[in-house]
Amino acid sequence: MRDAAEKSLDRLGLEQVDLYLIHWPAPKYGKHVESWEAMIEVREAGLARSIGVSNFMQTHLDDLAAETDVVPVVNQVELHPAFQQRDLRGFQEARGILTESWSPLGSGNYDLAELPGLAAIAERHGKTVQQIAIRWHLQEGLIVFPKTVRRERMLENAAVFDFELTADDMATIAAADRDQRVGAHPLNTDF
Repeated sequence: MRDAAEKSLDRLGLEQVDLYLIHWPAPKYGKHVESWEAMIEVREAGLARSIGVSNFMQTHLDDLAAETDVVPVVNQVELHPAFQQRDLRGFQEARGILTESWSPLGSGNYDLAELPGLAAIAERHGKTVQQIAIRWHLQEGLIVFPKTVRRERMLENAAVFDFELTADDMATIAAADRDQRVGAHPLNTDF
């Protein structure tokens, strides 16, 4: 892994990255603990300031804790108003692991406006449902990077700091959780 990190840094023209992640636990191979140990070496070599994981479930995080004393700084997981992952988030928070949302707007597999109450909240605040979802992530204490390549959408996504969702708004969004993934399940053995 150190060799791969060094090659990536050379291509980037950097000596160190701020955050280096394992993308997938890949349970089929059973190497997530071994990979994590290699990540620790990358950090100790000064190639990454912080290390973390993506798509790890509680069982994977338990494996890391049982074998090492290094806790991931962040776990990047699918998380959006239709898939809120409250149990995993609580587990991570208790261990000092930050949660970063991928697919924070649901990846287009469903329309955010279809979730009960989101369109009304957006109308009340004079915002889009996407802006409401981004603001929800922020107020939940989540790290959120909505994906877009369009400049106008980037500007819209950033215009979420001039309002705050009310307690009722937050409760409505919490009730909209469908436990509905849009991406692959981390226990998928095809990876």
